[in-house]
Amino acid sequence: MTDFTGAMGYCQFQIPFFIEGVRAETAQMLKGTEHHEEAERIEKETTIPMQLTKTRLEDTKSDLNFMREDIQTSFVQEFDFKEGQARLVLFGRADKVTRQNETLIVSDDKHASNPERYGAMSKPYIGQLLQVLTYLDSMYYLGDSFGGWAGIPHTQKMYQINIVDTRTRSIYKTYEEIVDASHTELLFDYASQFTKKCLQWDDLIHHNSKPKCKACGFFENCSNALK
Repeated sequence: MTDFTGAMGYCQFQIPFFIEGVRAETAQMLKGTEHHEEAERIEKETTIPMQLTKTRLEDTKSDLNFMREDIQTSFVQEFDFKEGQARLVLFGRADKVTRQNETLIVSDDKHASNPERYGAMSKPYIGQLLQVLTYLDSMYYLGDSFGGWAGIPHTQKMYQINIVDTRTRSIYKTYEEIVDASHTELLFDYASQFTKKCLQWDDLIHHNSKPKCKACGFFENCSNALK
């Protein structure tokens, strides 16, 4: 999942690294991982889980609150390009999945050392948006007793993106919106582009930003980095 959102939301020249299995972590990413692990630990220690039954799952009026980072996701999409057919499969793990008032909600935390830059932004970054939209359009692993991968019945979908201040670990700003047809079109457009670029059926496009290159975990090893 992060390969897709990282490449299409940050830099397409990360794709060759992903294909070769090369991974890189920045200091900001490590801080984010630390926060996620702490939030997961706190929820497990303070929340009493309620057993999920098929009756509750199928009843859209029944609210559901899954344990934090306890839901694996699988996004699968077939494409029919002029160059040939292709299938994109993305696996991930959502931060938080709930169903409230018949609405399937995926919440994702994004950590920022300078969250103030989001103050004037009316929308999240495209990579952040693609991540929650992909989760919402995925199947979920609910356990063998539910047939393994399954959908969560709902009447509408909504995403929440929480911008978390790395210093205070408090939420600085939340982007949330009901998902409509335009979101679905955007997701599949980017998924299509990503698939073609991975198969080398389309050229990689550079963002031409030195600051983005310098902040990238692949900066030292990327022959396309602006230095």
